[in-house]
Amino acid sequence: MFGINKNIILPSIRSCSEKYFTISDGHFASIPITGCIGDQQAALLGNFCTEPGQAKNTYGTGCFLLYNTGTTPVFSKFGLLTTVGYQLGPNSPITYALEVIIQLNILLIMY
Repeated sequence: MFGINKNIILPSIRSCSEKYFTISDGHFASIPITGCIGDQQAALLGNFCTEPGQAKNTYGTGCFLLYNTGTTPVFSKFGLLTTVGYQLGPNSPITYALEVIIQLNILLIMY
């Protein structure tokens, strides 16, 4: 897209459940780091939206809706963001989602 080589610019997708590294020094030396997931993706899993067609909506600094699209990324014609939902282990399939972000939801509630 835009003539940008995605293999140079974009990071690879990594599982949110695997060993990344072990802390090598300091108070936490020898503790392995074995998980990493964004807050909205964690909410998708925490609300058990593990099947295509399931969705979660959370409210906080914004209003965030994630819709599980399964193992195939779906590209919206209406401005929704296609994102990685999660991958539960390096040998598991990647689950994708469509995301809607509304940043001014608190103003709507206050109004």
